[in-house]
Order: sequence, then structure tokens, then C-alpha cells
Amino acid sequence: MLVKRGGDKLVTAWTLDLVTPVLLWPLLFVTGVPGPDVWPVIAVSGVVHAASTLALVGAYERADLSVAYPVARGLAPVLVALGAGAVLGERLSLPAMSGVLAVSVGVAWLGLSARRVGGSLAGLAWAATMATLIATYSIVDKIGVTRAHPVAFAIVFMAWDSALLTPYVLLRRGTRRIWEVFQGEWLPIIASSIMGLVGYLLILVALRLTEVSYVATLREISVVLAAIVGWRVLKEPVGLLRVAAAALAAAGLVTLSLAHGR
Repeated sequence: MLVKRGGDKLVTAWTLDLVTPVLLWPLLFVTGVPGPDVWPVIAVSGVVHAASTLALVGAYERADLSVAYPVARGLAPVLVALGAGAVLGERLSLPAMSGVLAVSVGVAWLGLSARRVGGSLAGLAWAATMATLIATYSIVDKIGVTRAHPVAFAIVFMAWDSALLTPYVLLRRGTRRIWEVFQGEWLPIIASSIMGLVGYLLILVALRLTEVSYVATLREISVVLAAIVGWRVLKEPVGLLRVAAAALAAAGLVTLSLAHGR
């Protein structure tokens, strides 16, 4: 949300990734530094997260938030389920896979049924790229948190992610522009970064406890809730297509939860 609203999306996205390791690296003295077997995973995770940040910026520069975000988040669960089956050997039951498909179609439909979808094919392509990268780092992070403390893993891969992006951001924007953006948005950037870390840590903990396919799909409840808030609180117009999309996603989430409980 802050990236889409920010005056400079690239600088804002990079700063959000940078703040967390800068503020929280002392926690490594408590959690310990990840062991040598985790560093290759961290290296891959940082690269994929950095690429997803660039894809996020590309999508938000070319499409509305209400289009790009649901499309990316909607495509990701199916890609995760397919990738986790190939890489991790996860096997979903038929009801569970049905739930994943329902959530994916419903969430993506929320974006495609939004206004002003036309003329944003480039934005949709970036959103699809972002979905592929989200699926990739979800699987990689699943491997990482089975070998390291989630907090330590998050701090180190975010530091690596930020380090990878820094030369590109400096080249494109320069130190003066970066400082201007941070001066104008430092408080929401820090607050959003910390809240984002808390949310992602919860996801990392969940990844340690269950299959990545379930976690990647169930986290899409945020998109459904955002649609409800937009309707009830922000008074955004909601047509029958968006209602049907939200209902399909909600039904998929219920189906997946019941399948996981068996």
C-alpha cells in the first residue's frame, strides 16, 4: 500500500526492505546467526525477494493497486502448490487442491473485475511475474526456516535483499533523491517496515509448522478482507462480479481449512 502511494515507488520499496535489518540486527545475538547450511538458501531467497521488489514496483507503476495486487496474489497459490509438489514432495488432497484453485481464481478475479483493467497489460504482465517470484521465495523460505530461527533468517535475507538492490537504486535515483523520500516518509516507512516484518515472521513460523501450499493460500485472506474493508469503510463501488469473486475465494479458504483439519 505504501509503495503504491509513495511519490517514488522504487525508493520506498527499497527503504522498506532496508529498515528491518538496520534496526533489528542486534537480535542476532539472541537468535544466533544462521549456520553454513542455510547461507545458500539465504542467497537464493535474497535474490528472489529483490527481484520481486522490482516486479512489485513495475506492476504498481503500470496498473492500479486494485488490479495488480489481487492478480499477483491470486496466481501465487497455484504456482506454490505446483512448485512445492515438484521441489518439496508436498501432495495435496483433492479437496485441498480444489480450495487452492477456488482461492486463486477468486482473488485474481477481484483484480481483473476492477475498474480500469483495460490498457494495463504491461501491469498485468508484471503482476504475473511478481506471482511467480512470490511462489519461488515461498518455497525457498520454507526450506530456510526448517534450518534456521525465523527471526535470524528474516533479518539476514532482508539485509542481503537490500544489499542487492542498493547499487541499482543509487544508480537510478542517487543519494539526494533517496534522502528526500526518506525525509518525507520516514515515519510511515519505519512503521510499515516493522508491521511487515511481524506479518512475515508469522508466515515463516507457519511455514515451519505445515505445508507451504496451505500457508501461501490461506494468507490470501488478506485480499478478501481488503475488498470487504474497501466496500464497507471506503465505500468503494462493488459490482456483482467482485462479490462473486470474493465469495469464491472465501469458499475456497473454508474448503482448504476443512481439508487441512482432516
